[in-house]
Amino acid sequence: MLDIKYYILIEAIYKHGTLQSAAAALGLTQPAVTHRIREMERRLAISIFEKRGRKIQLTPAGVRLLETAQDIIPKIREAEGEAALLARSDTTSLKWGVDAYDTVSDILCEQHRSGVIPLELYRFSSAALTTALLDKQIDLALLTAPPEQQGINSIFLFEDELMAVLPATHHLAEKDFITAAEIAAETYLTYSATREPGFEFDLFLQPNNQSPNNIHIIESVQTILSVIADTQHGVSILSSWAIKSGKNQEGLKILPLDGDPINIRWYLTCRDNDLVNERFGEVKKIFGIISNK
Repeated sequence: MLDIKYYILIEAIYKHGTLQSAAAALGLTQPAVTHRIREMERRLAISIFEKRGRKIQLTPAGVRLLETAQDIIPKIREAEGEAALLARSDTTSLKWGVDAYDTVSDILCEQHRSGVIPLELYRFSSAALTTALLDKQIDLALLTAPPEQQGINSIFLFEDELMAVLPATHHLAEKDFITAAEIAAETYLTYSATREPGFEFDLFLQPNNQSPNNIHIIESVQTILSVIADTQHGVSILSSWAIKSGKNQEGLKILPLDGDPINIRWYLTCRDNDLVNERFGEVKKIFGIISNK
């Protein structure tokens, strides 16, 4: 079986067209390249290249080897790059998973100010966040419905309220509250096509027999807030902590929903491992800044 260096050479000769150019690209001398070609052909007992004028071209057998080279070389390079990143990463870092509720800059800033808990941020869809925690891809997450499973610990952080978000210039902005029918009549920006239990579709819109006719999916709460503030168009319903953590507050109007308040309980959910347990007090303190907003 040929070593990977021979496949790299085949690809380089095909790409550059001459032995001299391929040798320069690989940092080899031309005699070294010629030697490798002869060694390949000797090992496989085939002709891999043939000369046509000044150009060197692949034989049909060489083309087959080139196809393999073009398949495996990118995969090897990708694997080596990922391995290098993993080797350089701080093994004491905690992997924090976030979903569309990504207005988390305050937590990261507090972490960098304190310098006590290196946090690596990983992005998942809302539907995949809990699975990522269970599959040990991440160490911790903010969840409203934490799984009750061995190896997973959750602690209640705070409770907040679902609120309507409108442009500051919207004709409904001067109201004391907003109804489900008024929301449904607007372009509705939401972070998930999946109607999650415990949020606005389940607890506000459907009980009032309302559903927006014009829904736009934006899988980022921070981006939803920015779009509404910057364009003065569209509405949404989001947790109050995320709204307060967002930017461009001057362009937004926050209104209560009609009826009884819809409160959401947020939990800091973590894997039960030595690293998390060792730093849990610090983690809880940093994440607690959300509840103080």
